[in-house]
Order: sequence, then C-alpha cells, then structure tokens
Amino acid sequence: MTTSIVIVEDENLERQAIRTILNNELKDPCEMLEASTGLEAIKIIDSGGVDLMLLDISIPRPNGLEVLRYLRENNHHSKVIITTAHDDFNMAREAINLKADGYLLKPIRVQALVEAVQSCLGTGCGTGRRCEELAQAVYQYLAQNMYQDSVILVRNHLNWIYAQDGGNIRQLLLETGDALVKMGQEKDLDTDCLRGEIDRVRNMNTGSQNWGKVLDTYLRMLDCLFESTRKYFGHSQDTMQRVLGYIERFIYKGVTLEEAAEFGHVSPSYLSRLFKKSTGENFVSYTTRLRMEQAKELLKQSDLPITAIALELSYNDVQYFYKSFKKMFGMSPSEYRKQASAETCATH
Repeated sequence: MTTSIVIVEDENLERQAIRTILNNELKDPCEMLEASTGLEAIKIIDSGGVDLMLLDISIPRPNGLEVLRYLRENNHHSKVIITTAHDDFNMAREAINLKADGYLLKPIRVQALVEAVQSCLGTGCGTGRRCEELAQAVYQYLAQNMYQDSVILVRNHLNWIYAQDGGNIRQLLLETGDALVKMGQEKDLDTDCLRGEIDRVRNMNTGSQNWGKVLDTYLRMLDCLFESTRKYFGHSQDTMQRVLGYIERFIYKGVTLEEAAEFGHVSPSYLSRLFKKSTGENFVSYTTRLRMEQAKELLKQSDLPITAIALELSYNDVQYFYKSFKKMFGMSPSEYRKQASAETCATH
C-alpha cells in the first residue's frame, strides 16, 4: 500500500519545496497531497487514509493546532509533524500535549525534514533525534518548575516507543536514557543517579507486560533530573504543584488524600479544599480519572489480562474497576480494548 503524505502549508513555494525534497529523498514512492488552509486539511482528514501530515501552525483558520486537535479528537492515528517559523515554547508544549510526532522550526533544513519524515514512517531513521528532542523538552519543563507536565511528556514518549511496530523497544529505551544523560551533562546537572536506572533497563524484561515497571524506572530518572535542576535554579514548587507531581509519579500505587497531604506538608482537610479550588475536581475524582486514563493506555499498549491491569493500578476489587471504567468511558475495558485494536488495525 502506498504511503500518503499531506503537506499543509499556505505558502505555495514552501509547499512545492517540501514536496520536491521528499520526492527526491525518500526511497519508497509516496502519494503526496496538499492543503493550503485548515478547512482543506480537515477535508483530507475526513477522507481517511492519511499516514503522515506536515502541518504548518500558521495556516488560515482553523490553524494548525486546531487541525491537530480535530485529528486527535476524531481518533485518527496519523503521524503529524508540526512546522512553524516561531520558536514559541507554549506552542510547542500544546503540540506535544496533542501528541504531535515532530516539531520543525523554519527555515527547515533538508536533512532535518527527511529524518523526521523517515522516523514517522517507521524506516528506523531519526529515532535518536526524537530521543534528543525529548531530553531537551524535559529540561525546558523542569527548568520552569513544571514537573507534572514533564511526567506526561515522558509517559507519552514511552507510549510512542511501545507503539513502534517491529521496533527494538529495548534499544529505543536505552537511546532515551542516553539522551537524558547527554542533556544532563550538557546542562551541568548531576547524572550519576541515571546510570543505575539505565543499567536496570538494560537487564530487565521490557515487554509490554512490564510497561508499568519501565515507566516507573523512567520516572525515577525524571526525579533525579528534577532534584538537580531544582538545586541549580534555586526555585521551589508551590504546594499544589508538588502534590500534583507526586500524584502523577505514584498514580499506580493508588495515592490517598492523606499520603498526598503528608507529602505536601499540609492537612488533608486543607488539601481537599485546595484541590477543589485549583483543579475544579475533588481529590477522588481527579485521581480516579488519572487511573482510568492509565488503564486505557495499558489496554491499548499491552496484552496484559484485564485483571492484571486492575491490580497494576491498585484496584483489588476487579468488579469495581470494571464499573468505574464503564461509568467514565461508556464501555467496558474489554470493549475498549477491542475497539482500540480495530482502530490500530485499520491504520496499518
């Protein structure tokens, strides 16, 4: 089946230049589609069959981020590389949260474009670059005291690794660890504690059934880097940021209000009020939602039995886990896994 690439760019010369470069540099033939506005891009999305979209942020409305949001909300699994002339951290952060697969700054170098496209199309090139980009993004988040966001970033990266068909998961995990060490050394951070965790990855079973243990290992690496950046920049988190980061870190262990309050050095009653004011949710609904989102990832990314997933998320009552999942998503865990499997098959 021919791979389809959509170039979404409102500047005609840039659009043609990208098309020419990809036609010349990619070994396998691809179907090239073009759009100059967000509406044209959405029409192509609705027609189905898009493998990769090169998406300019600044196209006429809907803009690139709105197109990407539409793509994800409609359960399309197309790869997306964002292109932009503006080095805007907030924009990059939103693109990452919407699971963009790449982010290229204009003017785009030919080699960077080709490597990014090859990586997204699964040809094995550019994965090292993606790991390096992750490491730099982690540093930016931690330098700005955004621990919770960095946890989400690392989790999404691991999801990407485990979604690589036929890919060497252990190798990609080790490349990620090496990229974090390299970044830490470049920023003059303490990276000694990372090496033991990387050795742990090298010697552990990295199959999908151990996704949770792998995640826990990389979050320990994140803790190490966070402590180092916190000392380096001399900043401290407010209570809510500390607690949210703690919950993200230990969500698999079923964090209680009392444990989170102890970590934040406040009383449970005070934290309960602060939680509602800061997040709009009470503590239980917030943590339940996070655990259910993790259940979805495990159902989609692993072949673990549903009972094992419930236990992995500290649900000792499997029936209660089933009930909570169906209440939140309108379908049972087994129905969701079947739907996710069908969608994955449809995109390959």
